[in-house]
Amino acid sequence: VACVIYFGVLHLLDGRAKSYLEEVRQSNRSLYLTILRQTQGFDTYLAEYTELEGYDSFRPLTPVFLVGRWTMRDEPMRLSPGTTPTECSNPLTLNYGLLLEHDAGGLTLSVQYRINGKIVEVRNAATGIMPIHLVSYGGQLDHIEFVPPGESETVYGYLCGR
Repeated sequence: VACVIYFGVLHLLDGRAKSYLEEVRQSNRSLYLTILRQTQGFDTYLAEYTELEGYDSFRPLTPVFLVGRWTMRDEPMRLSPGTTPTECSNPLTLNYGLLLEHDAGGLTLSVQYRINGKIVEVRNAATGIMPIHLVSYGGQLDHIEFVPPGESETVYGYLCGR
């Protein structure tokens, strides 16, 4: 009998949590996405973010999780979650529909973004589409992997500033 009551209460609480999340989804997208990311991980967050923010087609606005300055490294780094590299060498900045490579002679490209699964496609009229692969652990985006414009080798990008 106690087992039946216990599972009945769990079912009731699960229903209330789903209702609450749906209410927050409608009233406060930012909070909803934060809750989703923390409770269900980055992959679930990314799918919902893509749908809610309209990134299933190209948009000039940089996705919020990519905005900032990224250090580009030739080899993967091992960092604790939430930490940044001590040095922001060879940086790339993604912001306001622009891609800026500071150490490549000041390359600046006007770009648009689309999310396709765990890949952000960055499109420029001159260079075409550059796929950025998102590598996440749990609810955190750990790093990005991509081939910079005009290059042939994959680099590993780590957020080093907003």
